[in-house]
This record gives sequence, C-alpha cells and structure tokens, in this order.
Amino acid sequence: MDDIENMEVQAEQVIPPTVIRPYSDTEIEAHAAKCGGKRNLREIPITTDNNEQFVYLVKKPTRNVMQALAEEENKGEKKNVTTIQKLMLGCVLEGDKDAYEYDGAIYSQLLKSIGSLVKTAQSDIKKI
Repeated sequence: MDDIENMEVQAEQVIPPTVIRPYSDTEIEAHAAKCGGKRNLREIPITTDNNEQFVYLVKKPTRNVMQALAEEENKGEKKNVTTIQKLMLGCVLEGDKDAYEYDGAIYSQLLKSIGSLVKTAQSDIKKI
C-alpha cells in the first residue's frame, strides 16, 4: 500500500522544464532600440516533449517584412527564399536557432506564434 501512495506522490510532482534562453535583458534592450521599442518585441517559450523550454525573442513583422513576403509570393517559380524562411529571418532575433532548424515541432510552434503576431491589432470599418 505504501508503494502505491509513494507512486501517486511522485506522479503529482511537477518537474520544471530546463529553460534555454541564450540572451539577456541587455540584448533585449539593444533590439528594442532598433525596432521601435519593447512594444514590438515578444518572447515565445516553446516546451518540448523532453521538458526543455526554448525561449525565442522575436519582433513583430514590420511593414517591410510583410511587403517582402507578398513580393516573394508573387514571384511564382522564381522564388529564391521561401516565404516561411523570410518570415523567420525577419522576425527571430535571439534564441537557439539550431533547435528550430533540427526540430520540426519547435519550428512549427515558433512559426505559428510569429504568424499570430500579425493579427494582434484590431480595426473597425465605420460608415460615414
């Protein structure tokens, strides 16, 4: 009976993830100065199935990045770099890039989060 209770207690213990954040607040401040302030920066933590949490510093896509993506899409077969690669290159500022290059799950989650940054503003159309 004691073995079962011990197993239940162990199962209830939550092991915090190993956080991999290879940048400091100094780098955040430096990037903020280059991209219009901290309001345009986000940290995206991604936890893997082996309990590692990779933290990425990204900037919201700028007008220039969005235009480059649109232009790349219009090139058709003459594309040099895929749209997704341009988005990643234009937005990911800091973090373990090898992790997302070699782990499709991290890449997918990071891309999904960056894509949602385009939708953070809201607008209304009002009849005049």
